[in-house]
Parts: sequence; C-alpha cells; structure tokens
Amino acid sequence: MNQAFNRIFWGYLFVLIEIHIIVIDILADPVGYYLIFSGITMLLKNFPIAHKARKLSFALIFISIPSVFIQQNAGINQLEQLSFLSGWSLYMIVLDLVKLILVFYIFQLIMTIVHKHADDGLIRRSSRTFSIYIIVKLIATIANPFAINLSGDGLLWIVLITIIISFIMEIVFLILLWSLRKVHHES
Repeated sequence: MNQAFNRIFWGYLFVLIEIHIIVIDILADPVGYYLIFSGITMLLKNFPIAHKARKLSFALIFISIPSVFIQQNAGINQLEQLSFLSGWSLYMIVLDLVKLILVFYIFQLIMTIVHKHADDGLIRRSSRTFSIYIIVKLIATIANPFAINLSGDGLLWIVLITIIISFIMEIVFLILLWSLRKVHHES
C-alpha cells in the first residue's frame, strides 16, 4: 500500500503544480494522472471500490493532454478578457469538475481503507478532510466562472480568496495522501 499511495501522492502533486518552459508544462498532468491510475490499480485487488477512480484517472490521462500546452492559471488581466462560454474556459470547467469527481472517488477508497484498518484517528481525519475539501472545491469551481462577470476589484477578491482556500485544501489532501502510506506498516 505504501507504493500505491506514494504514486497517487506524486501523481496528484504533478497535477497540482504547473511549471511552464516556453509553452510546455514540464510536470505534465497526463503523467500525473498516469501515476494516480497506476497507484489506484495497485489497490484494486484488495479494494474493488477503486474501480471507478481507476477508470476516471485513466480517462483523465487523455482528457488532460491539452493542459500540457496551455497555461491553466490565468492572470487577473487574462480572466477579465475571457468569455465564460469560450472553448478553453468550458474545457477548464469540465476538467475541474472531472478532477473533483476523481478526488471524490479517491476519498471513497481512502475511507474504505482506513475503516478496514480501524484507525479511529485516521477515520476522523479522512472524513473531516473529505467534507471540507469537497465543499470548498465545489464553491470554488462554481464561483470562479461567475466571478468573470464582476468588475476588477470584485473579480480580484473572489479569485484570490478561492485560489488561496483551494490551494490550502489541496495541501491538506496531499498531506492526507502522504500519511496514508503508513497504513501499510500498521496492517
């Protein structure tokens, strides 16, 4: 289980961090989704609930290919110029929603694993992280497309707040994934 969660952790880190050299993201999202897919595949034998997460991570390997060549984190000036119904903004909304669904399935897998190993502290921590993460990410995913219609200051505040809170939740999720590597040693 250590190796599986290690792959999921590093894959998710690849997806989270975006470093562009010229126009190419050197930490390509498809590579991250492949790592997540391979980690989930390792858990599938003992935890059949991982099947949906495995299928979705496999699909994201291909769905996320365009994100390698286009910077996903637009600046405030670029956000003001984007149309809500442009092809790229619709793609990013769909990609964010599919990523959120993948994390939901990963949380289902996590909850199954921590319940199997009967670690009360990890069960409470995973459950609390799941609830807060999903709520925050849903609000951020819904708020950002509508924030484009606001004026400069309103847009700036909405985007900054959602980026900061979302980033904090991503870090909390990564820490949870990192700590789940220890479950193998306790079993």
